[in-house]
Amino acid sequence: MLTIKPIAETPERVLGEALDAAPYLRRLKERGISGSWQEALADVKAIPEGTPEDEAMQIMRRAKAQTHLSLASEDLSGALGVMDVTRALTEFAGASVDAALRTALSKRGLKNQGMFAVALGKMGAYELNYSSDIDIVVMYDPEVFDGGDKGPAETAQRVARDLVRLMEEVTGDGYVFRTDLRLRPDPSSTPLAVSTRMADVYYESVGQNWERMVWIKARVAAGDLACGAKFLKVIEPFVWRRNLDYWAIGDIQAIKRMINSKAGSAGLENVAPDVKLGPGGIREIEFFAQTQQLILGGRQPQLRDNTTLGALKALTEAGVVQPDTAENLETAYLALRNLEHRVQMRRDEQTHTVPADEGDRADVARLCGYEDLASFDRDLLETRRMVQAAYDDLFAHEDRALHDNPLGNLVFTGVDDDPGTIDTLAGLGFSDPSAAINTIRNWHRGRVPATRTPRGRELLTALLPGMLMAMGKVGETDEAFRWFSRFFEGLTSGVQTLAMLLAEPELLDDLVATLALAPRLAEILSRRPDLLEALVSRQEPMRPIITDDMSFDTALDVWRRYHRERSFLTGHRLLHGLIDAQDAAGYWSELADETIREMAAAAERETAGRYGPPPGRWGIFAMGKLGGRELTAGSDLDIIVIYDADPLEAQTWYTRFTQRLITALTAPTAEGELYEVDMRLRPSGRAGPVAVSLPAFERYQNQDAWTWEHMALTRLRPVAGDAGLSQSIMDIAHEAIVSRAKTDDGKISADITEMRQRLYREKPGKGLWDLKTAEGALIDAEFIVQQDMLLAGDPDVIIPNIRDAIAQASLAPADRQKLGEGVKLMQSLQQVQRLALGSDIQADNLPEGLKDRLCRAAGAENFAKLEEELSSMKSGVHALAVEKLHLGATDS
Repeated sequence: MLTIKPIAETPERVLGEALDAAPYLRRLKERGISGSWQEALADVKAIPEGTPEDEAMQIMRRAKAQTHLSLASEDLSGALGVMDVTRALTEFAGASVDAALRTALSKRGLKNQGMFAVALGKMGAYELNYSSDIDIVVMYDPEVFDGGDKGPAETAQRVARDLVRLMEEVTGDGYVFRTDLRLRPDPSSTPLAVSTRMADVYYESVGQNWERMVWIKARVAAGDLACGAKFLKVIEPFVWRRNLDYWAIGDIQAIKRMINSKAGSAGLENVAPDVKLGPGGIREIEFFAQTQQLILGGRQPQLRDNTTLGALKALTEAGVVQPDTAENLETAYLALRNLEHRVQMRRDEQTHTVPADEGDRADVARLCGYEDLASFDRDLLETRRMVQAAYDDLFAHEDRALHDNPLGNLVFTGVDDDPGTIDTLAGLGFSDPSAAINTIRNWHRGRVPATRTPRGRELLTALLPGMLMAMGKVGETDEAFRWFSRFFEGLTSGVQTLAMLLAEPELLDDLVATLALAPRLAEILSRRPDLLEALVSRQEPMRPIITDDMSFDTALDVWRRYHRERSFLTGHRLLHGLIDAQDAAGYWSELADETIREMAAAAERETAGRYGPPPGRWGIFAMGKLGGRELTAGSDLDIIVIYDADPLEAQTWYTRFTQRLITALTAPTAEGELYEVDMRLRPSGRAGPVAVSLPAFERYQNQDAWTWEHMALTRLRPVAGDAGLSQSIMDIAHEAIVSRAKTDDGKISADITEMRQRLYREKPGKGLWDLKTAEGALIDAEFIVQQDMLLAGDPDVIIPNIRDAIAQASLAPADRQKLGEGVKLMQSLQQVQRLALGSDIQADNLPEGLKDRLCRAAGAENFAKLEEELSSMKSGVHALAVEKLHLGATDS
């Protein structure tokens, strides 16, 4: 075990031995600093009210130098034990804060009433070391603190700023203490001085378990001591809960794991360890005591000692800690604190790390009373191993999963970024670990709805390691975190969702992957987290029954809930390879057909209820991708409404019916949206009525339709309405196409060629991954097949689905095979592309995980081979288009 020995017999002789190893002490000696630390403490306490700031600052700074030199001599000689040294340093810090507060108040003509400073951390426990900063919270009671002309709140902020300046400002005499106010409630959004009323509300509503651990060591150190004691009494129930539920205990255990997540003895062999934060260091001894105090102190007040050694003693007397464990930890704590002092007194640096350089480390060893560096290194390692063993035994059963899945540090408590956590997140693929830490820290502070309850924050703590590990596995860590943040921050209440994710680890992995790889699905999930329940149930959603007595709005909402779940499950299964990409179009199209039928029925009931029963028959027909049963995620719907009745009597009714149908399909409600609807393919397009009569449809198709309109007509398919009318409309459409072919004098081919050339000019391709308009993309294939249908003069080859139409086309077998394979590949890729991104993609910024999904959709070995195959396929399709559409070599 590490044993710290005096380096000289008396304080008077010690500095002569230490000056070579401690340049800071040598500088103090050379400045002529002399006198005892007790005298220095008395000088600071004696600073009277009304002392000018410059004079007060000089007294405190010279007293600080005197304290350091005097205490170092008594420390290194063994005249004072290490905890006596820490107490003396802490008393000096408290006196300095009190003097600075007095000075700042008296500058404004105010008495010290209602304003105080609470010491936290090592200062609260009388455990400061030589180069400690001090953690304090400056507070005021608005009912007691006067504040003068400016009022309590504004004056308190000014006083707090002055206090920090009086302590920190570097002058020719140095500084007193670095003063950290960031442990106050919600420091990023609260002023420097916090009202007791605000702090009480904060801790009662969103206080976290790590903050409870901070306040274990709280002590009123300066200012109005009675007022401060009253506040500590008020928040006592927050710190010392009488009852801890399962989730609170789990949260405490998770905090322990986050403080220093590790596997085995990683980092112990380092000869230059951080003796405070590293494995087997001071932090682990402190946490060993504080964790058990936090769990048991609510029911056992005798455990509430705010010092580390006092807590160990109380825990031992209560039978919580074994005597030999407590004794070993006390011995280690004293040795490590002694070592920490010697590391810091060399150069007055706020460091806890033993120097890696052998010469510097030998100086530290010499200040510890070691002549042999190897013995020092060996004893320090043995001490740290003992501490870590005791630390790891605490809640050992909770750590098994951690040792199976070591991540490294995951610390999101406090206010500073933990270096180990930065390393851990960088290793997981985060490009900006500090930004991620800050985001998670804000979650812990209750800044989002999901963590505004204690249980929400406790669930988040337990979920974080698995969540971050899942992000690392996806390989798109930044994207996964960005979309998870959007999803998480959109939750209106997080307890149910977080509990579900914690109970279903596979669901968590699934969610993270989905969010990372498919921003479109992530957007849906961020708005509708309830969709996760559909994944857990692993069952198809029940199709709702929309009854005649339902209101129009109720019918819309009922169907939207069902549609949302069905649509999400289809997308999820496609993304994760649970349905084949080439089959996905059938799922999307079937859902769209069901939706049109249900919404048409609701629109008919609504229109009939207001304007009477429908005159005659009606039908709804699909065109475009919906007509061909080729929908992708997010496709809009090309539809037309046709009715069979006297237009003079029926047009108004069917216009109202169609408007309600469009509303039913497109209007956003509380339950979301369904589709965009495009009715521009109806006769006369935007200029024509939204509902078309049977005679008008027949007349237009036979007399007025353009070639491109007959190309679109090849995809006509009945979806809803009267079966007899549907058959009549299909017959009219086929007869119009056949009739045109019989009278064609070359205009069909000329029109199609000119249209394709114009599209090349107006919508030039965007590269290899443009699967729609580019050379050799799907429009080339569609034009080839539709030209073939328009010229055939045979109703049996007018087929809405392009792949079925290719099989019946009057092309050479080799051309049919080339075209069919190209369309199959591009449609499969487009399914994943539209699902994940909703638009065309650029391969240079495509997530690696999504590349894998595209390869799986196409059955490709790797992404390079997929791009090679896609390029070859598009070249083949375009060559066929040039030949069949008579495009010519320069047309494209």
